[in-house]
Amino acid sequence: MSDADLHRDLQRVRQVYRRKLPGKLDQLEALLREAREQRQFEAARRLAHMLKGTSGSYGLDEFSADLSQIEEGLDRLHEGTQRDASAIWQEIEHALARAWDRLGCPQKGRRPPRSGGAPDGDS
Repeated sequence: MSDADLHRDLQRVRQVYRRKLPGKLDQLEALLREAREQRQFEAARRLAHMLKGTSGSYGLDEFSADLSQIEEGLDRLHEGTQRDASAIWQEIEHALARAWDRLGCPQKGRRPPRSGGAPDGDS
């Protein structure tokens, strides 16, 4: 296998991975809503961690950095090391919006609901 063949195959694998990312971000959004409503952070943190690592492996460094910020925010919320949970959720929402933008998918008002499960009124 030549270097050109290897490069072409790696590009194909990267494209397949990238096509799956919108579905993975949808999953992450659902888990973030659950985390916010029920204070159950582990499933969302695990998915953010997995996406951060695989995205970095495929060279999607900025996307990976966004997922890292989400993971770190969830860690801080879980540990309770900061009193201002709303500021942490805002950081998570911004990182999620940037991740959507990097995929070329406008966020269209998607964001985890505010505390108490009430939506933000962006409908």
